[in-house]
Amino acid sequence: MVTKKKSGPLKLGDCVKILHSADLHGRIVELRGPLGPGGSQIYCILVRRKPKPAYIELREDQRTVIPVGG
Repeated sequence: MVTKKKSGPLKLGDCVKILHSADLHGRIVELRGPLGPGGSQIYCILVRRKPKPAYIELREDQRTVIPVGG
C-alpha cells in the first residue's frame, strides 16, 4: 500500500493550479483555516480575469502548487 504524503499549509503568495479546470491558476491571498470537511484547510485564491479579478475558495485537495519559474 502506498501512502501519499500530505504537504503542510502553503504560504500567502504561492501560485497554485486549480485541479479539474481547463487552465485556471491563481495566487493564495488568504488561509481561511480548517473549515472544510474533516478539518481540511480552506484557501482563498485570487484568479486574474477580465474585466475584474475573481476570488475562489478551495479545499487543500483541490489545488496543486506551481513550481517557481515554471
